[in-house]
Amino acid sequence: MKKQKLLILIIFSGVLIVGCNSSNKKKASEKSDTPLVAKDTALIPQFAFVKESLDNTAHPFSKHINTFLGEQEKQPHFEQTDFERNDYLNVINSQVRAMVKYQDKDGRIVDPVEKEEKFYTTPCFAHSVSALVASATIKIEDDLAARGMKALDISLTDMVNATVNGNHGDFYTWPVMLAYATFKPFASKEQLKSWDDKIESVQIDKLYRTFDNLKENNWVLVHTAGEFLRAQNGFTSNDYIEKMLGYQLANFTDLGMYNEHGNPLPYDLFPRHYLSGMLQMGYTGSHAVALKDNLWKGAWTSLFMQSPFGELPTGYRSSHHIWNEAEQCVVFEIYASAYEKLGREREAGAFKRAALLSLKSIKEWIREDGSGYIVKNRFPIENRHGYERYSMHTCYNMLATSMLAQAWQFSNDEIEELASPADVGGFVLPILEPFHKIFANAKGTYLEYETKGDKTYNPTGIIRAHINGAHPQLGPSNGLAPLFSGEGVFLATGPLWQNNTGNWVSLAEQDVESQQVEIIEESVNVVKFRITHDLGSEDNQASVQETISIKEGRITVQTEFKRITGKKKISWPMLISDGKDGVAVTIADNSVELLLHEKGVRFSILEPQKVELKRARKPLNHVNGKAEAIYTEFAGKTITYVLEKI
Repeated sequence: MKKQKLLILIIFSGVLIVGCNSSNKKKASEKSDTPLVAKDTALIPQFAFVKESLDNTAHPFSKHINTFLGEQEKQPHFEQTDFERNDYLNVINSQVRAMVKYQDKDGRIVDPVEKEEKFYTTPCFAHSVSALVASATIKIEDDLAARGMKALDISLTDMVNATVNGNHGDFYTWPVMLAYATFKPFASKEQLKSWDDKIESVQIDKLYRTFDNLKENNWVLVHTAGEFLRAQNGFTSNDYIEKMLGYQLANFTDLGMYNEHGNPLPYDLFPRHYLSGMLQMGYTGSHAVALKDNLWKGAWTSLFMQSPFGELPTGYRSSHHIWNEAEQCVVFEIYASAYEKLGREREAGAFKRAALLSLKSIKEWIREDGSGYIVKNRFPIENRHGYERYSMHTCYNMLATSMLAQAWQFSNDEIEELASPADVGGFVLPILEPFHKIFANAKGTYLEYETKGDKTYNPTGIIRAHINGAHPQLGPSNGLAPLFSGEGVFLATGPLWQNNTGNWVSLAEQDVESQQVEIIEESVNVVKFRITHDLGSEDNQASVQETISIKEGRITVQTEFKRITGKKKISWPMLISDGKDGVAVTIADNSVELLLHEKGVRFSILEPQKVELKRARKPLNHVNGKAEAIYTEFAGKTITYVLEKI
């Protein structure tokens, strides 16, 4: 369908955003004639665009970025999403309309399961509705717009009184200020004065919860971004913002990733999406250069970590929530637009593609009423299956749509969707300190390896296998660990063995202090690496060595046991239900096939040949549904198995 041309002018927090939906996209095969820009920008460090390729000192992954950009045009096999900017609005629209029935007379959104307003649902609802107003999806006269303004009003009241639900005031200011900027032109003089008075009279020492931990908590950067919008609108000074950024910069790694306790991957990107928005909206303070460098590095790191199915990597708390993908949409749209302004078509197209892959993933998890499954399973929301203790249906749906509103705000339909690293692959990336992960990808078949399980969320070993053309949750998409699966449960794709007392132990449950990682081959067609886990003392030097290769859509693993004399097993966590639909399981002697929604995965043993796969017949809770172990026992020192689509 031919796109209609529509010019939209929106003012968000004093910054003019121009969006153009046009059918005149550049063709992927066309090369830009735009000369390299010899000036700095708010988001891309000058050293990152003054040359055709990156110097080795620019980014720890400079070699991989350069290789990817060289291969990008040679890999035209990926399937375009064909999404447009308005696809963000479609998701937002269905979500907020599903929430309307939960709004009380004061304007708060009451969670249908918890029977009370939860955390920052209401301000995120206000912001999400404001995006529909800003885009002319709804008129300001519509009832939905009035409900959004009412949600903004009560959110501001609670901020002033420091009575926000669950003491989550840190999360209010950013969506409130974004909603305020949109609704401001439509408010009466009396209403606007009331809003202004409330915004100006906020007492941050009472509103924000994190004053006892200003240096290590991502919440600090959330409310700092909100304070930036308050300052930009003239309600406060920049002093507090500069102080908080100074505290927090030490939490960024050399890859531009944000780290806090437990090394959670969702909360690596979470603060970065706020800070990227600050830069995009005009932050030029004393930490702008440092932020620009860290956030640019982090954006590329996230691009390479993204699954070919658009998913953010799994890792510690809050993984598998749909807002994980929504925050990717924000960052990737911001950097797509930033590169497009510099005439860097290849980089812009890669980030655009990654944003739309994230949106595609979100669209897979929409419920019949238009709201989302906030965690990637299809259990009824009352079950809270796979939820964190703080996961709430209304709150995390509205957090996701608030993020999608930002992605829409920064999106540019004129950027051509080009292959991203998730499509092309050709890399093995050990991100060991402090995140203890390895990512490998060859032509869109992808693996995530946990080198040191956290004993709570993730086991040690292969925790994600996303195979090109298969079902992402069947790969599997996560291992099993005690928080969701039960005390003593550790299950990854990987080895078990009998110890000297005859008890079975697994790599999945090990907290291995010493590992060696060797990258054997990196090309678009084949990647191969080896990881050796030292398990014993200096006397026996026992170890388990896994050599993993990805080629032609197949993941092949050879496991070798050294100085381990007992019997051995290889296990695979099979997803047997997504909470709504059962998985079809077909077992032969040495292989098992899983089929869900007409997409499947095969796990098969290549060597030794005369083995038998056995089901544990004990369903276990899994973040993506219900799982069951399947395993084979053998007596030799090595075993080779394959994961592939069917």
